[in-house]
Amino acid sequence: MYIDFNQIARIAKLVALFAFFLPWVTVSCSGNDMLKATGWQLMTGDPQPVGMMENASSDQLKDIEPSAVVIAAFAVILIGLATSLFNRAQAAAICLLVSGLLGIGVTYFGMQSLETQLREQIAGASDRQQPDENGFISAEQQRQLSQSVAENIHVRQEEGYWLTLGALALAAVFSLLTLMRRPQAQAPPG
Repeated sequence: MYIDFNQIARIAKLVALFAFFLPWVTVSCSGNDMLKATGWQLMTGDPQPVGMMENASSDQLKDIEPSAVVIAAFAVILIGLATSLFNRAQAAAICLLVSGLLGIGVTYFGMQSLETQLREQIAGASDRQQPDENGFISAEQQRQLSQSVAENIHVRQEEGYWLTLGALALAAVFSLLTLMRRPQAQAPPG
């Protein structure tokens, strides 16, 4: 019985692409959820406010930029899957392996940089607020407050992110199995 490991790797890539539509991150501050986003929402710059941010004005959320790294991860996975369809078994396995490993790296890097980016954006939004006209809070106190808020921002990876990484790892393993398999010798014509 012949098992086509490339087909399993392709299915894993499809699962990784599907996982972009599942929850990827929850952003919280001091244990209070503020934003939730799927991988797709990170690519479009449209995370959904929750908890204390649910009633936030749309102006406060317009500063959130689409994540170029998450877009790159999606593109790498898609291109790797597409190129694997037009190649022979060994070449397809190489495409699947390279795009799987590259996808893991880009996805992981994207999540690590996302937390830093969100902290900077939230601190920047707090810095742009107008100083209190009554003098209750000085500009220095507002700066310290925004810095404190930024330090308490936590990005929690959700199931969509983990499913993406797991599916990419699975695709890489099955691609590697294809590359390690020896080509079957054909019997000479009788």
